[in-house]
Amino acid sequence: MINKKSFASIALSLATGALSLPAMAGSMTIDGNFSDWGIQNNGTVAGWTPNSGITYVVEDQSNANSGYLSPGWGGQAYDAEAMYLSWYTRADGQTYLAIGMITGHDPNTVNGANSYGRGDFAIDFGRDGTWDFGVLTADRTAGLHQGDVVSTSNSNWATGLWSSPGVYDPANSSYVTSVTGGTDVGNANLVISSAFGNMGTLGGNHWFYELEIPVAAFGQYWGANGPTEAFDLQWTMLCANDLITLDPVAYVSEPGSLALVLGALGLGGLVRRRKSRN
Repeated sequence: MINKKSFASIALSLATGALSLPAMAGSMTIDGNFSDWGIQNNGTVAGWTPNSGITYVVEDQSNANSGYLSPGWGGQAYDAEAMYLSWYTRADGQTYLAIGMITGHDPNTVNGANSYGRGDFAIDFGRDGTWDFGVLTADRTAGLHQGDVVSTSNSNWATGLWSSPGVYDPANSSYVTSVTGGTDVGNANLVISSAFGNMGTLGGNHWFYELEIPVAAFGQYWGANGPTEAFDLQWTMLCANDLITLDPVAYVSEPGSLALVLGALGLGGLVRRRKSRN
């Protein structure tokens, strides 16, 4: 049996997690330049670190490793190296989700023998394995074009070459790569930089993808305080040789949902007496 003290502790943990919201950075200029993210092209490990308030992950390949990345191979030319995320409200009153991504994969790579082009950004709200939205980095069909935000199910995605790390099995791959269908629900502002060097342990050319999405496109998944569910953000190229995934924030409750949690456990007064935290 859980005693009252333990029960209260669990409830407070849930409530605190629900209220947890990272400080967001200022708005970005979507121009393919990452200086306003705080990223520095200075040839050091510290150069990957963005400004405070930006959620990020860095997966810079640190050795040749026979070209293995995960789940496939390809070396620097297929290396997805860093992803960044923030959101903010502009003067127009609209809130936007901003994404930055650095890769060693040339966005101009064409599909051919042992050659695979760029993939789309995939978003899974609820982290339940269903990819709810795709943001297109290239024209995919006659009606779905670069910059479109598309509501999807998993059947609306092409998949890569690997069924698990190192296992070549295109017929059974679950690694989503590019959008093949779905419903167009909005438009993102997307800019891809020209090539730049002096970044990453192994050097070589890199490219920066920068995009800004009006969160109204996400419908019920985004409320006044931010995302209404935790979500995964992923990008890879069409072979899925290297995936990069960012898990931005914990679940952010709407005020009504939080009241239900506190009311059901009878802890409203206890929470009010707690000192506020940053």
